[in-house]
Amino acid sequence: MLFVIWLFGESFTLVLIGGLLAYIIYPFVLFFQRVMPRPLAVIIVYFVLLIALSGLVYLVGVSFVQQLAALVTFVTQLLSPEGQQHIRPFLDALQKIGISKEQFTGFGDQFIAQIKGVFISALPFVGGIFSWIILVITIATLSVYFILDGARVINWLRVRTPLKYRDTIGFLLSTADRAAGGYFRGLLILAIVAGVGAGVFLQLVGNPFSVLLGVLSFALFFIPIIGGFVSGLLCILFALPQGWETALIVGIYIITLQVVILGLILEPRIFNRTVGVHPILVLFAIFAGLERFGILGVLLAVPVTGLVQEILIAYWKRYQTRHPDQFQPQAPPTAQPERVAEQLTNTVSEN
Repeated sequence: MLFVIWLFGESFTLVLIGGLLAYIIYPFVLFFQRVMPRPLAVIIVYFVLLIALSGLVYLVGVSFVQQLAALVTFVTQLLSPEGQQHIRPFLDALQKIGISKEQFTGFGDQFIAQIKGVFISALPFVGGIFSWIILVITIATLSVYFILDGARVINWLRVRTPLKYRDTIGFLLSTADRAAGGYFRGLLILAIVAGVGAGVFLQLVGNPFSVLLGVLSFALFFIPIIGGFVSGLLCILFALPQGWETALIVGIYIITLQVVILGLILEPRIFNRTVGVHPILVLFAIFAGLERFGILGVLLAVPVTGLVQEILIAYWKRYQTRHPDQFQPQAPPTAQPERVAEQLTNTVSEN
């Protein structure tokens, strides 16, 4: 799949995003389809989605921009000599681990430059708003076609293809649905819980950057393993100006949210039938996808790796079944040393 993305570029990316959107929306269409025709169900779902997204962009977007601008002002004041007096204990702690005040100031200057770069890069986006509208309409249209005709195409592949390849095609379709569709639906639910949970709690403790950190927590959660750690660390760092007590409370809450609620309770129930990729493979796939395909590579790294893993395991099991002579049964476990010693003692006593 990643090779196809590299080969066809933006065209395939649009089709892929449209397909993922259809995968996420399809369960809602099925829900409304129980009482109405599919075309009407699609119209209702997309109309509700458009209203929800418009309200969300207006409510969250305005606060996000305001808090992003306030963040630049806050960091600028914090890097000034007067501001550094308020975080003297924090700077002393950094100096003990080898980070000097000059290095901290340089990092802050780079951070401000990056934030200002976000504002500057947003200007072409505003200027090309018509192109973005066309792009959104194109993706929505593709997703509608996927929803209307996707089930028909999948059914044709399952029942109309040659018998020789039908089982293999059915296995690939089921595996792709479990590894890709189920993964993205579950990840979206977890990201919403992470973003809303972090934003609401930070708002309750009076953090001035609650919306900004909530949006970052939502976005970073799509990066497995690394994203949750980075977003949690940012929440704790931005709570430090409110006092170490508040930062401690935020830290305990973020750990409880990400480790207990998301990691131990929700993730096993949501992902129990999707991908099960080892963390080493996840990290390798993330960095490889980022290096070759950017953000899209990061988003597709885990489901693509899971899909390849499932296919390799299935073909390995099929090979074992067809060539049993190549796999000798395992030898019985050796006797325990204590038991062997006991048997030798009894033999010597009898003699």
